[in-house]
Amino acid sequence: MAQTLFKLFLTQRLAALASTESLRAIREGLLWILPCLLVSAGFLILSECARLLGFDPQVVALLAGLHGKISSVIPLLVAASIGYMLAIQHRLPQLPVAFLCLAHVVIAIFILRDYPRASATFILFIAIASPLINVPAIAWLHRRRWTRLVSEDLVVHNLKGTINMVVPGVITALLLVMGLSLLLQIPHVAQFQGPLMLDALQTPYGSGVFIAAINSLLWFFGIHGTYAIQPLFDVLDHAVALNGAAQAAGEPIKYILNSGLLGCFAFIGGSGGSLALLLAILLFSRNRPMRLLAMASLPLSLFNVSEVLLFGLPIILNPRLFIPFLLVPVANTLLALIVVQAGWVSPAVVSVPFTAPVLLNAYLSTGDWTAVILQLALLGVGILVYAPYVRAIQRQAMEGSTVYLKSFDMTFRGLEEKGRLLELDPVLASHKALVRQARELSRIQQISDYEFYLEFQPQVSTLTGLCTGCEALMRARDSHGTVHSPWEFLQWLAQARLMPDVDLWVASQAVRQYQRWKKAGFSLPMTINISSATLTTPAYGDRLVQILSRAQGQISVEITEDALVGDIQVTRQMIEKLQAIGAKVYIDDFGTGFSALSYLHQFPVDFIKIDRSFVVAQHDPKGAQVLTGMLRFCEALNLGVVVEGVETAQQLAFLQSDTELIIQGWYFSKALPGDALQGFVRERERKVAQGVGG
Repeated sequence: MAQTLFKLFLTQRLAALASTESLRAIREGLLWILPCLLVSAGFLILSECARLLGFDPQVVALLAGLHGKISSVIPLLVAASIGYMLAIQHRLPQLPVAFLCLAHVVIAIFILRDYPRASATFILFIAIASPLINVPAIAWLHRRRWTRLVSEDLVVHNLKGTINMVVPGVITALLLVMGLSLLLQIPHVAQFQGPLMLDALQTPYGSGVFIAAINSLLWFFGIHGTYAIQPLFDVLDHAVALNGAAQAAGEPIKYILNSGLLGCFAFIGGSGGSLALLLAILLFSRNRPMRLLAMASLPLSLFNVSEVLLFGLPIILNPRLFIPFLLVPVANTLLALIVVQAGWVSPAVVSVPFTAPVLLNAYLSTGDWTAVILQLALLGVGILVYAPYVRAIQRQAMEGSTVYLKSFDMTFRGLEEKGRLLELDPVLASHKALVRQARELSRIQQISDYEFYLEFQPQVSTLTGLCTGCEALMRARDSHGTVHSPWEFLQWLAQARLMPDVDLWVASQAVRQYQRWKKAGFSLPMTINISSATLTTPAYGDRLVQILSRAQGQISVEITEDALVGDIQVTRQMIEKLQAIGAKVYIDDFGTGFSALSYLHQFPVDFIKIDRSFVVAQHDPKGAQVLTGMLRFCEALNLGVVVEGVETAQQLAFLQSDTELIIQGWYFSKALPGDALQGFVRERERKVAQGVGG
């Protein structure tokens, strides 16, 4: 139980994190630019293929240039899309705010134009962070009267919203200019050269682990690692060039840690070594949506483009894949460094585009075929790391959402987790679904070991004083012997859509009790409660009739008023089938739900059960008039009446009628076990014979 509660707490906290407005805006902003990323990657792949196939250099340069131009506007698109999402959340005009966020990035690019290193590092961060700061600021300014240039009465709504964005836009733009200008006064910012220099590559293990981990960590939060730490990759690219120059001069190769090693061996298939995840899914998962997504991502992953998987699975902000997503590239980096340093594989000496095909990129970068074998081995290691997590997701889909309720001899199957490719905000949707499923499963798991049984509350006639029947009521006892309120577990069972199965179980238990009484020479009519789901589902309804037919009319059914507002024809047919086997039909809690006089001529009911709330309200003059009116009404329609919840002699004395009333409540008795009911009936007979009241 403690483990279940912890899982529920963890999933709720992660769902709260995933639903944070800023994180949701980042995810959706990056999701919306995915087509542009794929188009850009497509041109890069085409340029690389053209170069390898010996096409005209102008064709290669054209394709590479198209990739470069599209990539250069990615920060602008990110800012605009995040701003658009935040404008919706803050109830601002979406397009004007999106264009303002785009303009803010243009301002940042212009101010940082003389600082290329700082610009390469900070522009994407600014594109992501500035809408998160500026849009709430614009919303605050927009609510101030002094920022509005036009009133509502002068122009139409769209024009008013656009014009009134001018002053907030100017103020936030000026604040951005001032903030960036002040930052550039700090020497370490203005002369930013990246936290990793060539000297740091002399200790490759620590630097390699840091770069592999920070790149994966950034991607896990939806930030493009290559853009965000571009200065680091510039140093690593420079190291490859120095290795190539050293090899040409016949000198020892100095830098085993470089962009070639990371690109070929750490990030096989993209960030997180995602090709290993794709293969693990195809090998170990039978979840159809996951397999389809893996197949769709595989061609691009062979060119080290993993955005489809990152956003479609998703991996971003997915706690179940956080550890392997960081662990695989770190492990690949350490193993590759060990192998290269041992001399079993040559270091990278040629700079190869990151989108060069897997396997081929290892040979092109090192000129050594053993590098291909190393890449295959590391791919196998990555599959082994991802495999337990893929299997865990598979188990959760197939087993973790199933709970067997032994007392009912039935199984509850939770909601199947389904991934949808490029669904709007898939992370938030999957987290919310997971929380709902976890909460539902935890409740069902909590009651799965309960012992369910029936007790029977007697019903006494006001005319004879004898016990004329009883109502079968569900009870539940946990492993500690504590009896739980039926309102609690029945609500959970109803939310899990298990009530039809519960109704059939109750009917079967009631029939067994009837048969035990019959063998003991005792007979007493009883009623059971039936939910609307059973009554309106022909398969369950027919099964109910079949079970109750064995009681020869001694077991009747109580239905609530909400069951009568569904399919009238189906409900009427089911009532007629029940009455055909001798069962009577009661409307339970009459007057508290969807009461309408039309029910009484549309449905051939036999009894009305007046809810306890009317009995309690009799001390109020209006409440007393309502209760008296209901009794006279039932008399006029010649309907049997059962009054529930009678607990005191005063309440009983108020219930005056010329016809028989059936009283059910604690005044006469609480619900009793089946074996004790026979004693209560005989005791009532003795009191009546002796002329003893109540």
